[in-house]
Amino acid sequence: MDRSRPASRSEPRAARAPHRADPGPLGWEHLPAPDLRGRTIVMTGASDGLGREAALQLALWGADLVLAVRSRAKGEAVRSRIEAETGRTGAVRLVDLDLDDLASVRAAAESIGRETADTGIDRLIHVAGLVTRRREETADGFERMLGVNALAPLLLTDLLLPVVRERVVVVASHSHTFGRIDPADPHFRRGGWSLRTAYGRSKLVTMLWGLDLAGRLREADAPVDLQLVHPGWVLTNLQNATGSDRLDALVTATTRPLTMTAAEGAAAVLFAATQPLPPGSYIGPDGRGALRGRPTFLRRSAAALDRDLAQEIAAWARAEVDGVGG
Repeated sequence: MDRSRPASRSEPRAARAPHRADPGPLGWEHLPAPDLRGRTIVMTGASDGLGREAALQLALWGADLVLAVRSRAKGEAVRSRIEAETGRTGAVRLVDLDLDDLASVRAAAESIGRETADTGIDRLIHVAGLVTRRREETADGFERMLGVNALAPLLLTDLLLPVVRERVVVVASHSHTFGRIDPADPHFRRGGWSLRTAYGRSKLVTMLWGLDLAGRLREADAPVDLQLVHPGWVLTNLQNATGSDRLDALVTATTRPLTMTAAEGAAAVLFAATQPLPPGSYIGPDGRGALRGRPTFLRRSAAALDRDLAQEIAAWARAEVDGVGG
């Protein structure tokens, strides 16, 4: 596959709006601001929270965005905000994507391919994820957090990777450190489900397929690398999983002083997306417990560094998604 950069379909670089030069609010003002003019970035999870803030900053730095969204209404709101703040009409294109359904993932990959046929994809960023308060299943029968947080992003990555030229960024979580994988019952069909165990498992699987793919790209001397990200403890809709609006509001009010804002949480994603980094790095906040702070290199669990386990889990995950409409 030829990964050379095709001619942009956008206006000449000299005519484009200048990117925002100061990354100071992100907490890494000692680094140069990225210039992403002429770059095409595909991103999931940009409708809310830190994904929305990351998308805005990428656009301010000049990137052209293809946002894969579940809610077209939310996507349109984000597009309007980005175009208003950047002054660039056409800076954002939207593609429908429902990570709960692998048929939608495959359709979205085809749509993204059409949208980027003239430009290719410079960076693919996975931010979308969810937390459920009870055991649920995707349209394909996967435990829902495992399906949405780990398996669907793997499939989308595999489908788009041939036209990605620079980097894949995958938002995981430090919750992977308490994740455990049961090969006999990966989807908790026999019981044992809890929010903590299921979320931790979904993030450990993400860390492992990311480790495996990063290694494969490096061994192949590919021009593309993969970076893993832990955003930290961010005040977003993900924590509204108690099932009670009143309790959700109490949790939000109680944790607000301890958490980062969505804009602060976006810093680790932006750092991983734009800075020169060793392939397969794991980036997150430098504060105590990796809950908040400036982006830095994080230590991952022993399981998340097990390359044999990573190869095994990546093969299992691909067999899962390939067995559904592949």
